[in-house]
Amino acid sequence: MARTIGIPVPDCVPRRERTRMRRDAITALLDRRGSGVTMPNGEEVDYGMGFAASYHKGLPHDVNGVVDAASYHAMVRILVGNETGAVETLPMGGNRRGAGVATDPIRYTLPAADKNGNTLGYRKLTSPFTGHVHDPIGADAAAFAISEAPRLNSDELAAEMAEVYAMALLRDVPFTAIDDESGANVAAVRQALDSMPFFQANFNASSDAERRRYETRGVITSGHDLFRGSTPGAKAGPWLTQFLLAGSSTDGGTFLRANGTAGQGNTSEPSFRGTFARFDHNEGFVLYGTQIVDQRSIVAREDIDFMTNWASWLDCQNGVDFNNFNIFRDRRRYITTPRDIATYVHFDALYQAYQVACLLMLGEGGGRFPKDRGMPETSSRTRSAFVSFGGPHILSLVTEVATRALKAVWRQKWMHHRRARPEVVAAWLTLHENNPALIGDNVLRDAIAGLRSKLPQSLLDMVSAHNTAQTAAAVAHSPTNGNPPRIVPDAAVAGALPTIADDKNFLLPMAFPEGSPTHPAYGAGHATVAGACVTVLKAFFEMFDADGRTELAWPLTPFVPTFSDGAGGNANEGGELVDAVVDPAERLTIQGELDKLAANISIARDMAGVHYYTDYYESLRLGERIAVSIIEEHLSMYSESVSMSFTSFDGDHVRISSNGDTASVRVSNGTGPIGADHWYARYEY
Repeated sequence: MARTIGIPVPDCVPRRERTRMRRDAITALLDRRGSGVTMPNGEEVDYGMGFAASYHKGLPHDVNGVVDAASYHAMVRILVGNETGAVETLPMGGNRRGAGVATDPIRYTLPAADKNGNTLGYRKLTSPFTGHVHDPIGADAAAFAISEAPRLNSDELAAEMAEVYAMALLRDVPFTAIDDESGANVAAVRQALDSMPFFQANFNASSDAERRRYETRGVITSGHDLFRGSTPGAKAGPWLTQFLLAGSSTDGGTFLRANGTAGQGNTSEPSFRGTFARFDHNEGFVLYGTQIVDQRSIVAREDIDFMTNWASWLDCQNGVDFNNFNIFRDRRRYITTPRDIATYVHFDALYQAYQVACLLMLGEGGGRFPKDRGMPETSSRTRSAFVSFGGPHILSLVTEVATRALKAVWRQKWMHHRRARPEVVAAWLTLHENNPALIGDNVLRDAIAGLRSKLPQSLLDMVSAHNTAQTAAAVAHSPTNGNPPRIVPDAAVAGALPTIADDKNFLLPMAFPEGSPTHPAYGAGHATVAGACVTVLKAFFEMFDADGRTELAWPLTPFVPTFSDGAGGNANEGGELVDAVVDPAERLTIQGELDKLAANISIARDMAGVHYYTDYYESLRLGERIAVSIIEEHLSMYSESVSMSFTSFDGDHVRISSNGDTASVRVSNGTGPIGADHWYARYEY
């Protein structure tokens, strides 16, 4: 019987064989990616049994904040050994033990429940065994390494601590007022940072890793230089990326009017009545199919910081769960201040900002955000992208690389570095300033003394004054009316706590009631996800002009947010977006704004007080390499030529291509080609 035209001959066996061959070829890519050999900075064993530079939040601590040594040893043994059953024996929260360890319950004046009525409990370690998980897509989590973290008495660590102190002090100053130094204390803070060697020209770096970070950071000579990322795009124009502000534009397209008839939209009709909708980029609405994403955010109330006295700091180290004591403004608004974006990264869905950026680019017409010219459908006369290289492909890939990025950085966190959070370093500085004898280990005491000597006194004076005011305000609050809890020691424990003078209180004011998360600082989850997701967007969308090198200009009017309370203000609208004044020398580009998006989200965690700059810098590049390894495998599955090109976070030209067989990565910089194996492993030590 004749075969019906158009029905394919079954080819299950040949197809299965071709699939196996392609998957085998992907396995062979592992040999071209180097191998991650991570070396910690050695401080875990340098400071005696107190493990001062290591992460141990949630374990039992004595009144001076020193962890119970047996508990810490047990945690490391269990985590590195993948003893998933034994982890249940760790003394967390109420299960405390050890001489001199605070008893349970913590004897401070604490509320019995949070503002939602939940009984106050203790926090748990966050995904401590994820570093042991294997992944079938992309390079394995163990294939990459990041540089060792700066040590306590280094100039770089001093610069990092000074910067997070500065961010806390300027947490409620609008970004525009930081940029032009018109905000309160901005000039004083900038001058303090400007006095530090690491923020000046001709700094003599002690290692290649430190040199790379120093050279990409840049010097600080004005408010415009404050809190910027490591790429040229992150330094150009307004601090806040357009991807966190701008909305889609309907461009007068065809929509249904309120009476149900089709026709051209017009500005005489009220927006969002019936099924009619018309809006422009400055209204901040990003199209999500027939729904919208509003760029205005729920933000925390200004002038409320946490962990500004020793009792509250110690409670947080011992794991008391203050997660539900956040205080919010009663109006949403465009992200305006460091506290606003810190609130964003406190509650975001991790890949959220990049998904919205992708929606904005996909939804814009007029060729404003073209697809990479190396993808088959981009210039085709007969084909359009959808399942392959279209919206469904890129939107799903943004989320896919995010989870792989987290697995890789979680291995770095728990299995290798176990770096203490900034809140802990600030506590050691405070303890040393008030009574050095309380730091029992001589090596640690000398390291903290070295760090203290590098920090500007003017900055520390501002921190002490801020903490005194915050603590006084917290004592006056009542937890029953939605304000932060009153955290002061009761009489039974007050005498055992170290005495902290008001003018020597260098604790780091935290934006989050609970302080840092319950996992180590290095690397950073948000920053690794940022690096991976932004790399995917840079690869899928065209980044260059016809010459293949000049970056495409940002195609929309750039904005900055304005916000004003009171009569005649715009608070009810969540603020407004107004045209930004951009120095012509600081050309805004699509790629630059994507790099800035990655920097904004990552550095926002520093602004909250939970991360350092190096956490952002190294993790961003870790995420980039993870994303490239995943794209390389994806392109190896296509039976036609395809390529994607972009500039890496280090300024290298990266091209991922396939000729219908196994894909490959080609990298070059100003001096010539870089081998893919070297590029993948370039931060290997």
